[in-house]
Amino acid sequence: MRWSAWRGPRGVRGARAVPVLAVLALVAACDSAVAGSPVAATIGPPSTSDSAAQSLVDLGEAGLLHYKGTMSTASGSPVEFDLSAASSGEIAGSLTLGGKPASVLVVERGTYLKAAADFWAALSGVTNAESKGTAVADRWVKVPGGLIGMELADVFTPQSLRQYLILNADDAGKPLADRKTSDLAGAKVFRLPAVKGAVYLADQAPHGVVKVELDTAGQSDTTTVKKLSTTVTDTTTDLPKFYQDTATAAGQLTAPVDVLNTVQESGHTFEGCGATSCSIVVQFTNGGKASVKVSVRGNWQGDSQPLGVCESQAGPIAPGQPGSATCTLSSPAWVQFYAKANTVPGNHPYSVEWSTVVLADPPDLTKLTAATKATPADAKAHQTDGAYFVYSIGQANKVWKYGVSDKRWTDEAKGQARVCLGVTGAVCRVDLLTAADTAGSAYGLLKQLVDTAKAAGGCPAGQWVGCAR
Repeated sequence: MRWSAWRGPRGVRGARAVPVLAVLALVAACDSAVAGSPVAATIGPPSTSDSAAQSLVDLGEAGLLHYKGTMSTASGSPVEFDLSAASSGEIAGSLTLGGKPASVLVVERGTYLKAAADFWAALSGVTNAESKGTAVADRWVKVPGGLIGMELADVFTPQSLRQYLILNADDAGKPLADRKTSDLAGAKVFRLPAVKGAVYLADQAPHGVVKVELDTAGQSDTTTVKKLSTTVTDTTTDLPKFYQDTATAAGQLTAPVDVLNTVQESGHTFEGCGATSCSIVVQFTNGGKASVKVSVRGNWQGDSQPLGVCESQAGPIAPGQPGSATCTLSSPAWVQFYAKANTVPGNHPYSVEWSTVVLADPPDLTKLTAATKATPADAKAHQTDGAYFVYSIGQANKVWKYGVSDKRWTDEAKGQARVCLGVTGAVCRVDLLTAADTAGSAYGLLKQLVDTAKAAGGCPAGQWVGCAR
């Protein structure tokens, strides 16, 4: 066939070329087609590696974890612990170090312990430990991690623990369900070897972490703990109460003791001892290189009976400078003692046993206080910027899991979507629900979402955080 050019108005060419181009395009499409019928690909269950990775993601995304177990400090001292650690960094509970118990608070990465005199007397590294033990007994003391051989926040916050759990590739390709189970406290678990220990997963989906064993965990030689063995329980649903209780306890940290520093006492006098009160004035010198605040606390006795306790603070005292603190007792017991001493014939001795300690700065409780007042984030707000991101994984009509993560949430979700595909047999989508500035708000929303799902028929199949089984 012969095509002839056609000139339109003002010599425009190309109008007759359109059919030719259409035909060529059609021919090209037909030539590239593949004959045959599509065949559905078989979707197998997740491998052990994928299932374990999912379990560790869930562990790191927990809002609150409870631990109970044993370990050794960097110097080898045995430790027993019962701790709760929040994703926002706060830790509360108790530990026994070298057979001596202590209460624990971690706020703004500062570690505070309260213990009896024998705990401090036995703790190596404390100047004049034997005498200082009595001075700081039953008071909150700020302790650096190097002093106790462990930095609790580096080990027990959810994301911190997760980073140490690097699993071996032992039979990682086969499904988790094909592995042999072990018994753990009457429950069936999968024990997976790790590079530095082992991880125990529940035998039932979603295979949450129930126990961890690690040879070492820590960020520095002086705070790396050893032989860590602990049970792990997700207690995210208790996060609001944890914040309330921790904030109440942290309210006592107005004048924590600095157990490493001290001042040199240079004398004392009694002043103003009369019918209503009596004072002891303690003189001292700051021999350190930084300004310090000083506390003087005195236990008074009269006729060998307790009269009460006085406490006074002074400072800041500049380096190399002298200072003094006046500690005054004005208790009803003193008033009665003084009246008796002036009406009953005989000798009526009184005395005071005092201690002089340096004080650390109190922690900033602004964030913790705000956490106690946090309200659940609003999913309808669809915020895209914040510190915590609440997302969902699943199909359009059925959620497989809700999660809370940091700014890396998209990377975290990709691997989880593959696990969801293997479990459900259908393509899983990831949706950002909203972002929040605080952990309390993010996990408050997660709790609402999980509670709604439970009321409608049960926890989402892949849900571990906030969904105890």
